[in-house]
Amino acid sequence: MSLITTLKHDHEEIFRLLDECRSLGVGSEEGRRKLKQLRGVVVAHLAREDQKLYPAMQKHDATRALGDMYAQEMRAMSAEILGFFDSLDTGRSGLESAREIGRVISHLRQRMTREEVRLYPAFEAHCA
Repeated sequence: MSLITTLKHDHEEIFRLLDECRSLGVGSEEGRRKLKQLRGVVVAHLAREDQKLYPAMQKHDATRALGDMYAQEMRAMSAEILGFFDSLDTGRSGLESAREIGRVISHLRQRMTREEVRLYPAFEAHCA
């Protein structure tokens, strides 16, 4: 399976798990279990991008600036997302957690759409 196919599959899995978490509620035992599973998928996805996608884009003049921009944005977003996962053990109220997961879902959906529309096609055109 190609890197881009794997990354897109990760996106599908992340969205599926996010939807399940929202449906189950992050306060439920099953919801927390899904969040732990989601955290693992997100961490693995970020590692693939950091170890394979961005370094390959660095090697080509046509993709270097775009890859740098996305990598920099993702560093900030990663801190936010991982902070969200870490904060779930602090005993927040259900409403607070629901707002937070809504915000994280929104940010992830926007980012992943941008990756699939702009970043991944550039990678496939110049680096694959």
